[in-house]
Amino acid sequence: MEKIHRGNGFAIIEKDGEYQISWAQGPYNEPSFYPISKQNMDKAFKSDQDAHEVMIYAETGQWPTGVDEEAEINRAFVQKSPELLLKVPENQELFTKSELDELLPLAKQALQESED
Repeated sequence: MEKIHRGNGFAIIEKDGEYQISWAQGPYNEPSFYPISKQNMDKAFKSDQDAHEVMIYAETGQWPTGVDEEAEINRAFVQKSPELLLKVPENQELFTKSELDELLPLAKQALQESED
C-alpha cells in the first residue's frame, strides 16, 4: 500500500519499505521523483532547510556545501563492512530497500565467513 507524506513544497511516497521524494521541477513544473532512504525521509521533515538539502542530495547525489556528512560517512563505512547491517540493525535505515537487497546477502556471507 502506498502512503504519501506531504511536506512544504515536496511529497514523499512510501511503498513497500522504499521511499521516493517528489517535487515540481522545470519550466512546466513537471513532477520529479528520486529514491531516498528512510533516514533522509526523516531529515526532510525536520525543517525546510533539511528538506532542501535532501532534495539537492536526491537530485545530484551530493550534499550541499556545509552539510554534515556523517550519514554519508556511515553509509560508506557500512558498505565496506556489510555485516554491520546485521550486527547493528539500525544501520539498515541508512539504505533504501533495493540497496538492502544487494547488501544483505553480502552481510550474511561476511558474517558467516567471520564465524568460520
